[in-house]
Amino acid sequence: VRTGSFDEGFAALAECDWIIEAVVERADVKKPLFERVDRARRPGSIVTTNTSGLSVASLAEGRSDDFRRHWLGTHFFNPPRYLHRLEIVPTPDTDPAVLARVREFADYRLGKGVVMAKDTPSFIANHIGLYGVFVILRALASGRYSIEEIDAMTGPVLGRPKSATCRTLDVAGIDVVAHVAHDLAQRLPSAAARQMFEAPPLLQELLRRNWIGEKTGQGFYKRVKGADGESQILVLEPATFEYRPTSPVALPAIEAARAIEDTGDRIRALFRGRDRVGDFLRETLAPTLVYAAEVTPDIAGGIDDVDRVMRWGFGWELGPFETMDAIGPAVVLAATPDAASPPALIASLPAGDAARFRSGTLQP
Repeated sequence: VRTGSFDEGFAALAECDWIIEAVVERADVKKPLFERVDRARRPGSIVTTNTSGLSVASLAEGRSDDFRRHWLGTHFFNPPRYLHRLEIVPTPDTDPAVLARVREFADYRLGKGVVMAKDTPSFIANHIGLYGVFVILRALASGRYSIEEIDAMTGPVLGRPKSATCRTLDVAGIDVVAHVAHDLAQRLPSAAARQMFEAPPLLQELLRRNWIGEKTGQGFYKRVKGADGESQILVLEPATFEYRPTSPVALPAIEAARAIEDTGDRIRALFRGRDRVGDFLRETLAPTLVYAAEVTPDIAGGIDDVDRVMRWGFGWELGPFETMDAIGPAVVLAATPDAASPPALIASLPAGDAARFRSGTLQP
């Protein structure tokens, strides 16, 4: 495995069995690159894109028949050295034998958790993950919750990474997240869905100020040196766009939940609680789970693939449908009264909290 460029000359590409593109996430940059690759590659070599959500089929428009037969998406999560998940995205032109070869190699030789995704905007993980993030950002913009509270409620207590929500955005880059969400919004068919992925005013102001996370030194959090020379973490106050010292989070439900060992039992207890944490989860987690059920038939081969991709790609201990099982589908639906109608995946379940996605014959 090696990195390469056209500076080495075309001969280097002609020697490769598998060429992976990982340039900037812009179709107007990628397409001219593939035109050059098409001329330089040898027939039969596999070419894949690491795009995180652009249309894989459209990126190969105008390429040779042999290129398109050996073309597909391989979306590695960053950093690929450590993250297990790999979304593989074929197109209608992809040779099934090529798809099988890449899938087997990624599984048995690279040791990846392979999930087959459909060629839809942002594929599986980013589509569902970004929806959940934007619902949370709207709750933050309401002023009812602090950044520290949100990260406390969306981190390890939910079986999620300790970077939770706002810290993860700082690490990933707020500009990158906004760009991917904008591209997703532009390509969704429903106006209501597109609106959900529009950057809220809070995010727009952070972008305007270039406070986009770790790479600019500040975003939702900011690291400074105190008078004693020790490093100190400050947190953004969204109402004033000033930074202040972080405050301890006092949420009794979270303290009590830490004693619950099973992740599903812990999420269920927090979600059903009639307190600040329960209110937040019913406002943010419930619509995210319902949205996952709405879009799964269009973006994935089944609910197991969705759960796997969110576990392996985002570090969730439970995927959306496993979380739905733990809480109870009826309870989740009761928390989303604004939903026009239950998604087909949920509507087909037997009534009552005892219903389980994996019992019976449910398949999207």
